[in-house]
Amino acid sequence: MLFLWTTNKFGKIWVDGDGLRQIISKRLPEGYYCREVTFIGDRDLLNIHINLPENEDMQEKLKLEKKFEDIFDRSGISTNFNWVHIAPQDNPRMTPVWTMPLFWAGLAAGLTALVYLGIKGILWSLFAAVIGYGISWIFVTEDGQKQVSALLEQFRR
Repeated sequence: MLFLWTTNKFGKIWVDGDGLRQIISKRLPEGYYCREVTFIGDRDLLNIHINLPENEDMQEKLKLEKKFEDIFDRSGISTNFNWVHIAPQDNPRMTPVWTMPLFWAGLAAGLTALVYLGIKGILWSLFAAVIGYGISWIFVTEDGQKQVSALLEQFRR
């Protein structure tokens, strides 16, 4: 999402929310997760929502706040941190897999496939899924397109 920062005689300056979230996410230690960023352009304020890990450390929080304030202050952007505790049902490490509807849907689909397709049919279906995923990864994702470009560059040499 793009946020309007300011308008001057040359036009409008927009800030990319996803880009800001990526800047923050890349600098977070293990266990922390940048859930959301919002930007209030008329106050030059960046609101950062970060999920806390289970073993929350107050010193680490203060260190991270200082780190991001130093990064964004140079641009004239002030920061506001919102620390969010993960609810037990939202934490995939604490939720047993058998309590998730997706697990039961997968189990039912697997048993149905076994009955109607047999082992050979399931293996062919998995093979087709892997091939379909690989081809779509190459043509749809940016990383796949970079790999194709690098490969074509090797053939040109």
